[in-house]
Amino acid sequence: MYTKEDLLKQLEDMKIDKKETLPVHSSMKSIGQVDGGADTVLDVFSQYMKDGLLVLPTHTWAYINKNNPRFYVDKSPSCVGILTELFRKRPGVVRSLHPTHSVAALGKDAKEFVAGDEKCDTPCGRNSVPDLFSDNEPLDPEFEKAFLK
Repeated sequence: MYTKEDLLKQLEDMKIDKKETLPVHSSMKSIGQVDGGADTVLDVFSQYMKDGLLVLPTHTWAYINKNNPRFYVDKSPSCVGILTELFRKRPGVVRSLHPTHSVAALGKDAKEFVAGDEKCDTPCGRNSVPDLFSDNEPLDPEFEKAFLK
């Protein structure tokens, strides 16, 4: 079972820049058992990135459709995992207004980062959140393997 200290050490060992933007695609099942569960994982990421920007997807594409066309930034649940659902509800987290492919951000310039995402014609259009990541250096491909060692 992983502890908070174990997870923090793994992030430290990966030398992820604490002052940059860290996009996290997550899976509690892949991480395995953690003392304190999903909240501990989110605490670790939030603590580690306290001087940077932490971003998780909070997509709603599984729920928003012609029978349920309304997206509520504060109420519509994320359909991409427990970590994303818990993260979007945390104090200080800002969620973008994209109706199907929203993201939640915490930290440096979070409001500015998610602003305008709802104006994109497609989920990954120019100036969307995914497009913002395409302009940055990719993460080390060994990231997931190192974190899940």
